[in-house]
Amino acid sequence: MRPVIEVEDLSFAYPGRPVLRNVRFQVFAGERVGLAGANGSGKSTLLWCLAGLLPAQGVRIFGESPSRLAPGRLGFVFQNPEDQLFMPTVLEDLMLPLMQSGEAREAARERAAARLDQFGLSALAGEPASHLSPGERKRAALAQALARNPELLLLDEPTAELDGRSARMLGQALRNLAITQVIAGHDLRFLARVAERLIILGEGTVVFDGPLRSALRRRELLCRAGLI
Repeated sequence: MRPVIEVEDLSFAYPGRPVLRNVRFQVFAGERVGLAGANGSGKSTLLWCLAGLLPAQGVRIFGESPSRLAPGRLGFVFQNPEDQLFMPTVLEDLMLPLMQSGEAREAARERAAARLDQFGLSALAGEPASHLSPGERKRAALAQALARNPELLLLDEPTAELDGRSARMLGQALRNLAITQVIAGHDLRFLARVAERLIILGEGTVVFDGPLRSALRRRELLCRAGLI
């Protein structure tokens, strides 16, 4: 079975600042993988490389370069929902990617409304994202990322600014999704709820890749990685 994600010797640097060094791993269909590391370890940069938002050599998604990936196969949830929710209403935020894919307006409206209902947001469909609570905005951003039924979902720090109840609701929503997921963050308790495997970045390279439960027992590793 071919991997959904193939990363082979990926290195990336911003001007004057190396971030990723010889990163390599694979992710297979149906896996939920946590991507952990301290602030500045390269988690967000790695996700952006996977999504094709940054140019990078050594990345294949469904066997293709990210820049050649068919629209809709990959969904991305940004750390800040404001980066993807900017239409006058949340319903229109979800309609936008559907209409960009050529779907008729009324059909897009029906599908967007159904997805909002799935995440308990129907009552807020006519509101702008700025009127939603942080937890509601995160769920709306997730609903939008799933609007075109992607096969792969990437999430960047999904629990940022969330209280415990909102994080639990988001975790349940992710567990209910039968698609491949890579979830970046440093909240190990949250990652333990949703992922079975953990990749840890330290100073821009992979320092651990294996069962999440095994990583949680390695206190020295977690300390070195800045996670505890």
